[in-house]
Formats: sequence, structure tokens, C-alpha cells
Amino acid sequence: MLTPLKREEFDKYIDFIYALALDPAKSGYPTYTDGIKTKADLVERSLRAFERENEDILLYEREGRVAGWIHYYYLSEDKYLDTCSFCIAEGMGDAIREFTAFARERFPGSQLYLGFPGENPQVEEALKSGGFTCIERDFNDVFDLDRYESRQPDPDVAPVTMENFDLFRALHAQHEEMYWNSDRLLADMDEWRLLLYMPHGVPMGALQARKDSEMGEIFGIFFPAGYDAGAYRALVTAALNGAKADGAGSMVFFNDSESQADALALGFRCVGEYMCYQTAL
Repeated sequence: MLTPLKREEFDKYIDFIYALALDPAKSGYPTYTDGIKTKADLVERSLRAFERENEDILLYEREGRVAGWIHYYYLSEDKYLDTCSFCIAEGMGDAIREFTAFARERFPGSQLYLGFPGENPQVEEALKSGGFTCIERDFNDVFDLDRYESRQPDPDVAPVTMENFDLFRALHAQHEEMYWNSDRLLADMDEWRLLLYMPHGVPMGALQARKDSEMGEIFGIFFPAGYDAGAYRALVTAALNGAKADGAGSMVFFNDSESQADALALGFRCVGEYMCYQTAL
């Protein structure tokens, strides 16, 4: 059973929820097992649910006992539904099914996205049987920048500007289904580090990274004709240098199987496998 969490109940459950958040078999994404996010971060993010109209936390009760919670948020303009924390001590599959049924009734016509660690054995079966499709399966990698010293940049890497944005858009075109498509990036360029790899003036790769003074994140690298290890290393190095200059303590990047070896060679550490599932409600 799912019931809204009351503000006065928050302190009663937060220690229990944080313990679940540290167990990849009992929690979803974003993960708190990455060595970056803390209990204070979970508390701060969770409390925002009581201040925002588009968020809520649902307690999950099983056999008369609270077995976890689901913190969700909804972007009405985009009909986009996602979770901030999905922490369940037991009955993860049933919790997914109950939340999906709740979402279908509450947010019809929307897209629901759920991310889970690959270490969670109950998730895949429950999601597939519930009509979800796996749209992403990656490695959750973290680069610790505290002891990182900026490396020599590749001269073929250039920042994306208003003048050359169309070159970036052309490489990003195959990924326009993602939320941060080219139009949204163009409207919010100050918040992003967008880079082009242009040997001999020809765009052979592009990178999209979120700027942050604490934790940067690379959202994607795009190539015109398949994976290019040289372009990957040049672009990621430039992104790491930029994040270090911003004062960030870490950089997150979800790599696929093609780029994982290069990510580890550059100094990323792997937190675990990440699976993203989507369904139309």
C-alpha cells in the first residue's frame, strides 16, 4: 500500500531510508553508494518534497509495516515522471507494480522513467512484466577531482558557442529523444559545458556536460560515425579540466561498454551498473 508521507513522520523514517539507500539491492537511482552523496544530501533533497507542488513521497507498506518509500517528481509541461529515491526493504517488485499503477491513474499520458542498479535482481522482471522498456544500460563511473591536476588540453577541442551550435546540433541529432535535447541546451547554455572535437576543422565528436561547483556530470558524447577513442579521450579530458576549474570535487559519467575501458584508463572508478527503464502511462 502506498500512502503520502507526512512532514511530521519524516524524522521517524529517514535513518531507515538512508540505510536502504546504501544498499544497491534495495534502492534505485540516483544512488547514494557512489561515495559522493551523503545522508545530509538525502535529507536536504527529500525535504524539498514538502515545499513543491510537483513532488511527493509515498510510504510503501507491506503486511502492515512500512517497508520503504518512493519520492517522485513530475514535470507537467513535459509529461515527465521520475524518482528522486526509491528505497524498499522487501517486496521491490510489488512496490514497482503498485507505484506504476498509481502513476497510471494519477498521471495518464505521461512518460515514467525508473533507474536501478544492475545489482537489483527483482527489478528487471518486474519492470519488463509491467510494460517497461530498458532504454539505457551503462556503467556508473565517478572521477574524483580532489587530487586531479589539469592535463594538457587537445588543441582540436573547442567550446560550443552560438556561432557553431549547429555543428553540435548535427552530432546531437541522433539523441534528440533525451530530455536535454538541442533546443533545451541552446536555451540554457550558461549551465552547460558543450564541446566539439574538430581535427582539421571537421567535427568528429561532441560532449555535453552539466556545470556544477560540487559535482559535474557528463550527459553524453556523440560521434558522427561510431565510437572514436581518440575523440573520447580528448573531450573527456577537456571536461575534467573544466570541472576542476569550476571547483567541483567529482565528475559523474554513465559509460557504455564501448567507452568503459577508456573511462577507467583516464582514472574513473566504477560504482556499478545502471539500468534505465521507461514506459508510457
